[in-house]
Amino acid sequence: MKLPFWYPPILAYHRVHPDRAADTPTVSPEAFEKQMAILAQRWKPVSLSAIVESLEGGKPLPDRAVAITFDDGTQDNFIPACPILLRYRIPATIFLITGQIGQPGYLSADQIRQMAESGVSFGSHGLDHEYLPSLVQVELERTLSESKRAIENLSIPSEFISYPGGGYTAAVMSAARRCGYRGACATNRGFQRFPPDRWALRRITMHEKTVTPAGMWLRCCGYYGINRRLRAPS
Repeated sequence: MKLPFWYPPILAYHRVHPDRAADTPTVSPEAFEKQMAILAQRWKPVSLSAIVESLEGGKPLPDRAVAITFDDGTQDNFIPACPILLRYRIPATIFLITGQIGQPGYLSADQIRQMAESGVSFGSHGLDHEYLPSLVQVELERTLSESKRAIENLSIPSEFISYPGGGYTAAVMSAARRCGYRGACATNRGFQRFPPDRWALRRITMHEKTVTPAGMWLRCCGYYGINRRLRAPS
């Protein structure tokens, strides 16, 4: 079945935890496992890299392809999220706030290395979750380059960035290209729907209540993304 969008749905998660955070999207471990089980059975989970490669003119993606991403790099991405991903053989990309690596509540360097060895990919979510459009050029370049380098210093590739808060401008996109990123994820913000821009990939935020095949289909089928209001990127 061909879906009505120009690249597969990219699902955005944050915390996978039994206690809901007031200011961060949170999915319980039970709901997350149900969602991954549905994706493994009815969809074709692929890496974010595969989607970008396809947009670059590379290998076509299978029908019903879908990608999984996480923002922030909190401790719960290691347990319980990672074992669930491994159980269903689902690739994922975690965007790290690199200034928080090893801090309470966030992934440690050793945990990041272990997850990378199991096939999880990592990208930047800024040094300290800075809202990139508000930065002067020199600070923008520093944040983009140093957060990328912090991951690469762990001997892990860092090809993608998730714009903190989903905010970006044409200048932010250009800086991301100059700093060596292959692509970037936003939220529901953008200048345009078509043609797709791999430095402004829109995503679908996932919630606790989406735990049925019908609910997952509505999130992933493409109509959801087309009908959402396109917010200004900054």
